[in-house]
This record gives sequence, structure tokens and C-alpha cells, in this order.
Amino acid sequence: MLDLTSLVLFAGLFIGLVVGDAALFGDTLQVQIAVPAKVAQTGFTEAAAEQIFAAEVTRIGQVRSPFPAPSAHMSSRPSVLAAIGNPLNLDSLVVALQDQAGIDAISVSGAVVADATSSRLDLLMVISPPNESPTRLHLTQQDGDANRLVERAVDRVLAQIMPFRYALADLTDGLTADAKLLARAKQTAAQAVAEPWIPQRATEQVLLYDVLAILALLDGNATEARTQFAAADSVPQALPLAHDLIMINRAFLAVAEKRPAEARADFEAGIADLARVPLPDWPAKLDTLHALVDWSGGDVRRAEQLLRYAATAAPQDETPHAYLARLLTAKGDAAGAEDQRKQAARLHRPDIEFAALAQSLFWVDPVNGGMRRRN
Repeated sequence: MLDLTSLVLFAGLFIGLVVGDAALFGDTLQVQIAVPAKVAQTGFTEAAAEQIFAAEVTRIGQVRSPFPAPSAHMSSRPSVLAAIGNPLNLDSLVVALQDQAGIDAISVSGAVVADATSSRLDLLMVISPPNESPTRLHLTQQDGDANRLVERAVDRVLAQIMPFRYALADLTDGLTADAKLLARAKQTAAQAVAEPWIPQRATEQVLLYDVLAILALLDGNATEARTQFAAADSVPQALPLAHDLIMINRAFLAVAEKRPAEARADFEAGIADLARVPLPDWPAKLDTLHALVDWSGGDVRRAEQLLRYAATAAPQDETPHAYLARLLTAKGDAAGAEDQRKQAARLHRPDIEFAALAQSLFWVDPVNGGMRRRN
């Protein structure tokens, strides 16, 4: 038997693992799907079902954003914490301790049910977000395709529990791979912002308005984009960082519409918190936007200086080189402009770095106004 000292030490170790596991592995989404023997015999096991969730969460997590990406914890692929907790039947204790530590865990529990007389499969799920009432989901697959059934469930669940990330991933992939995903991104974002406001979803709602504004710009509808940006202003209790992202996208749009004073005011309103985002090349993105704002206001010298800073800080980014080539051309420096054009062409790549950032998707003319989509 354990003496009191050993028991206390073990308890301390376990609680440390509870918190540490969430910090290291980001177990924000806990998924468990039971699969009946009839289905498992075909090769579609519990692990296979859960890995469909894991694959989609991985896709979402690969999209670059100033906001942390989600990750998933699968019961069929336990972390160190789960390996300790599960044999001792401590799953509920794990969730309770993480909740007390301020670590939000979303629980998704489901069961595939096979019809006894046909090929039909049903999937019954309970989704339990932190500090919200659980919701139920019931899907049916008449042809018995278990893989497709779970894929449909993944779409429904992730669009519900993390709509911004889900819509952002579809926006990104829609621009580079499958254009049909743009429509799904719009549908996800529109449905989510139409839901009743609750405090814990405030930041998510602001970011969804940003996605809707970006999609409007892609459709060439700047008026609708401004409407979506304005709608974000009325959302209370969101993190300042979310509103700041809206502000710098507004600044970019103001440059395109030849409103330099507004561009400067929006940029200065949004830059403070965003400047501290710890992402590679992020400061260079902000320097580039700062240059465009200064350039649109007539400060060409400062714009050139900022673009050179950005080109040095982000050596794999074509953007500052492309703008610098245009600026040097206007100054009459043909040789310098040609060198910058060559560097921009060498660095050009088809992927989208930050789909939530308008300047990553469009080129703007700081002098004459106007905006065109990148390719």
C-alpha cells in the first residue's frame, strides 16, 4: 500500500501531467467513436473512425493564423496522460482537472449502429463544448459506407465547434485546390454568425466576420466586405487581437479605395497587439502593410525603407520585392526595379500564407487605388 507521502507525490505528478499534457499536446478536442463488431470486421475500426477526425483537424491546424490551431486527442491513440488515466478509469477526473486548470476540452462521443436487417448505418453523437449545453447529432448512411458516414459527421461537428478554423481552412484550400470549398467556407461562417451570441464564442464570431469580408472581396464586392467588417464592431467581449485583425484588413481596403487618412487610422488602431504575434515572417507582413499605408499617404521615402526592412526580414516572401519594384520604377530607378522584379519572380509560390489577411490574397495600387487578386 502507498503511504501518505507517496500518495501525495503521485497525486501531484498526475495533476502535473494533466495540465502538462494539454499544454504540450493541445488536447482541445477529445474524440471517441465506438464501432460495432459487424462493421469492424470489414476493416473500419474505432481507430479508423477516429483518424478521420484526426486527419481533418490536422488539415485545419496546418492553416496559418495569428490564433492557435486546435488539435485532437483520440481514445485509440492515447497520450502519456491517457495511458496513465485510462487503466485507472480516471478519464472523468482528467477532464475535471483540465477544466479546473482553465484548459477547455471539447468532448465528442459517438457510436456507429448497424441495422440488423439492412446495410444501413446510423451514427449517434454527443458534442460537449466547455461551458455550453451538449448537443446531439444523428446521421444515417443508407448504403452502409462507414467511411462516408464519419466524414459527414466530421464536417458537421467541426463546423459547429470550431467554425472559424473550419471556414478558414476551406477558404485556404478553396483558393489553391478546390474552388467549391469557398462556398462551404461562406456557408459555415454565415451559419455560425447567425447563431445567438454567447460570450465564449465572441472572438470566434469576430473572426468569422473577417472570413465573410475576405470572401466578399474575392467576389469583387467591397461594399459587402465593409458591411462584414462593421458587423464585427458590434461583437462584445472578443479578444482585442481579433478586432485588430479586422482593423488592418480595413486599412488595406482603404489603401485600395484611395482613403489614405482612414488607412492610417485603421492601421494604427490595429497594429499594437498584432505586432506581438509570434509567427515567422509576421512582422514583415505588418511592415509591408505599413509601407503601403505610408505610400498611399505620399511618404514614399518611408515606404521604401519599410519595404526594404520587410524584404530582409522575410527573404522567402515575394511581396515586398514586388512592391519595391513598382516604387523604384516610379522613382526612375530602372536597374533597381528590375532587380526587385527578378527577386519577386524567383520567390513566387502558389500557396496562400495567411488567408485571413487581405494583403496575402490581393495586390493593391497605393498611388492610383484599385485591387486585384493574386494568382
